[in-house]
Amino acid sequence: MSFPYLTENGFEAGTAGHFDAISPDPFTRAGYDHYATLARRPDVKVAPYRGAYCFRVDLATNTTDHYLQETGSWDTSAAGRIFFRLQFYVSPNIVMANTNEFAIFELWSGTSTVEAGAFINFTTASGLRIGIGETSASQFLPLTTGRWHTLELNCLIDSGGPNDGTIDGFLDNSAFTQVASLDQGAITSGVVGVIGQDAGTTTGVVLFDEIVADDTRLFPVIERFPETIFLTASKHIAVGETELLNVTLIPGTSTDSVLTLYDTDTAYVSDISNVIGRLHNLTASEPPIDLADVPVRAKRGVYAELAGTAPRAIIHIGKSQGYWSDGRIRQHGANRKPHGIA
Repeated sequence: MSFPYLTENGFEAGTAGHFDAISPDPFTRAGYDHYATLARRPDVKVAPYRGAYCFRVDLATNTTDHYLQETGSWDTSAAGRIFFRLQFYVSPNIVMANTNEFAIFELWSGTSTVEAGAFINFTTASGLRIGIGETSASQFLPLTTGRWHTLELNCLIDSGGPNDGTIDGFLDNSAFTQVASLDQGAITSGVVGVIGQDAGTTTGVVLFDEIVADDTRLFPVIERFPETIFLTASKHIAVGETELLNVTLIPGTSTDSVLTLYDTDTAYVSDISNVIGRLHNLTASEPPIDLADVPVRAKRGVYAELAGTAPRAIIHIGKSQGYWSDGRIRQHGANRKPHGIA
């Protein structure tokens, strides 16, 4: 396993994060939705999987491909292997015609040649399904709407001799049948979003969150709302009034590992008056350090910013207005007032 991951993105700054490009730019039916925005949508019944933001694509409006693209970090050579885990949600009001299918994840060689992917598929005989395959779905599992799902993909790229590329996948830890004997080119980029939507797919919303790539299988998240969070990237720990009972910074692989805690639910780090805690390790050889003045309390929420090379933190959450359940976060989001409004 790389340290900590090849890439990790929860959209917690309300932006594309590590993704290198978006298409189209600007979006016409996609965006990075705040939890308060989701709470006011009647067609979405959840909060972001974690934190304050997630990536959203509407299936109405138009059928133009809308995706985030990653180059470099996801490059995989012949005979190479790469693993992904992402959280996704399909709204209950989705409408698809018979045999309609669209991709939510693809690996590309060259400019845009599809070599592996995950696809949402509908037939009147089989209902809504998620499938994996090379250029289209060939192995399927049933897909329910109105809840977050964990999708894992294990892609072994064709070695260039015999057609020996494979795709293994898991939906909520249930395995797809392996897709094998693939003739693939080396991977030069990957995309996440809605690609190849048919005209018969007219209604619905797809959400994405917590997209991770690594060099070994990542496995499903055991607890969506744990009391103790092992933090490997900057993100919102909770939203609304929050109490942190313990905070520990574990140094990374270089000097100057820093954890800064901000009282915000919009990743606002420009105002130093928002800072409610800070830990700093000067060298990688130092032992973990704890925040002495606990509990730490925030009014808007807690954004934990990690800096340095591969630092980590352990944070224990106590009381929180916006944590522990979708309902609790959505209720707070529906009643949330922007800064400056009494």
